[in-house]
Amino acid sequence: MANDPVSEVRDRTDIVDLVSAYVPLKKTGRSYKGLCPFHQEKTPSFIVFPDSGNFHCFGCGKGGDAFTFYMGVERVEFRDALGELAGRAGIELGRGPTPTPELDAHRQRLVELNELAATFYANLLTNSDAGAVGRDAFGRRGVSERMVAAFGLGVAPPGWDTLVGYLARRGIDPAQAHEAGLLQERDSGGYYDRFRNRLMFPIRTRDGRVVGFGARAIGDDQPKYLNSPQSAIFDKSALVYGLDLAKDAARTADRVVVVEGYMDAIAAHQFGHGNVVACMGTAVTEAQIAQVKRLSRHITLALDADAAGQMATLRSLESMPRALDTEAVPVAVPVAGRGAPQAMVAWERKLNAEISIVRLPEGKDPDELIRRSPETWPDIVAKAQPFLDFFVDGVCADVAPSDARAKAAAVARVAPLLQTVGDRVVQAHYARLLAARLGLPETTVLAEIRRGMLRTSASPSLAATVVPPRAVGRTAHEEHLLALALAHRAILAPLLPEIDPELLLDARNRELLAMLRDPRIPLDLEPLALIAGLDEVVADHADRLLATLEGKPARYPGQIERDARSALERLRKERHETRLRELQAQLLAAHQQNEPSEVTLLRQQLAAEANAHGQFSPPPSPYFRDSRDGAAGSR
Repeated sequence: MANDPVSEVRDRTDIVDLVSAYVPLKKTGRSYKGLCPFHQEKTPSFIVFPDSGNFHCFGCGKGGDAFTFYMGVERVEFRDALGELAGRAGIELGRGPTPTPELDAHRQRLVELNELAATFYANLLTNSDAGAVGRDAFGRRGVSERMVAAFGLGVAPPGWDTLVGYLARRGIDPAQAHEAGLLQERDSGGYYDRFRNRLMFPIRTRDGRVVGFGARAIGDDQPKYLNSPQSAIFDKSALVYGLDLAKDAARTADRVVVVEGYMDAIAAHQFGHGNVVACMGTAVTEAQIAQVKRLSRHITLALDADAAGQMATLRSLESMPRALDTEAVPVAVPVAGRGAPQAMVAWERKLNAEISIVRLPEGKDPDELIRRSPETWPDIVAKAQPFLDFFVDGVCADVAPSDARAKAAAVARVAPLLQTVGDRVVQAHYARLLAARLGLPETTVLAEIRRGMLRTSASPSLAATVVPPRAVGRTAHEEHLLALALAHRAILAPLLPEIDPELLLDARNRELLAMLRDPRIPLDLEPLALIAGLDEVVADHADRLLATLEGKPARYPGQIERDARSALERLRKERHETRLRELQAQLLAAHQQNEPSEVTLLRQQLAAEANAHGQFSPPPSPYFRDSRDGAAGSR
């Protein structure tokens, strides 16, 4: 177990606890049921099986274990899911120091202090005379009471020790409040309020925990905007304002819109556009994009339209490919050296997201546009410009026709983004566009793009990446099948398309199957060459599978194919019978709890599962009747 961190994390993760954080579940016998988070449904068909650590939706067919679920709802890759689930389970993966329980408790205390301060500022705004100036300010901006409550807005009075006194009366150590970013330390000793005479905007994590504040001056105080200082819990460049309130709407809309200011995000939510977040600055950072990509791969930026804002947007776009999801594209790379395989599989990263830019009228911001005409906002977002068009326009805007060096710099700046596109037709389109804007031959621009791609594909440091796995688990049949496919890929090529990935419980096996079925990888590559460029976790697993075949006598191709088909049929039967048993347990529990509608639904699901695999007979059950026999009942 210690040598298999994937299995250890899987075994230490309670799938019911994990799923319950996203889906309300109702216990039914030994299992749990709820509405599927992966498709729209009114009748629950999403089942969690705690005994096996798996889930299955009988509506959309989505299934797997904790890894599959977490990657699906959070839109993260396998390595991110492994790290985050390991953290939840208290498992150290050996990739750096793990926070001690004492450190985690200390951070938790800092968060609690910020939440206490947020309650204090919010109460002042709504329930005190000192909050009148804040209520007036928010009122002039048209912020409703509902939004004040939803975003936890508050006000900091002009006094220097208002919060100091409030915390002192509750026995709070001022040094700890200073570490939490709430107080400032005097040179002469003692502390004073960091935020004074300001509108307070609590900054919350995706889970709704307050980790800091953004504060806007009331009147002419300077600086106009003041944030919590960098701390163990607050990193402005990695936080996104409104993320906790926007996550459900963004997933439903399958689009997240990023604006610049707090008031922009608040106005959008107030007028029914709940998929909007704010980046807390003039430029979107890589870490912030990593946060919002978990909501949707369709990201729209609606930032400032002035010159500075346009430049900030361009800088943001250059960092996006490093933060956004990418798809691995396999490339056979020759390997030199005695005893080395003739080739190995390297992986080029291909951008797998849709990024667009809203061109706002200069001098206008989303807050003003939405409040003036809220019904037009969806049309404004829908007309957003693809980010490559925006980027090419921006980079070429100030290049003089006679400035050769500026042209070279423009090509060098655009080429890395075009390399991430991967699609040759799209590359050619933008190479033609860029060449036309700069007055250069199209062949010159294309050559620069593809020269960079060759350098990337040949780089050993960039070769070892892989498409994210989706589930974890293990059965002897699927491991034997994948071992045979790895060792004899050319022989089993006709069989590979018949293997349904949903049959495989182990995420690593699903990744190996995806690689083995990829038509871009030559069939004659040796097994070691096949796995040489894979992610370390998947490659180690593949090595172990191949080792299970060592020492066995050589066989003819026909024998290998029969063995593989036999393993596949056993796997299909095993998964079918497991699903039937799970449904029958659900049906029995529903009958015992006297839930007729649940009994009817489960009988339909059970019949559908049995009919879908008619070659197998379902295990006997007194609760499985043909629909002509009437309602289910006990003997």
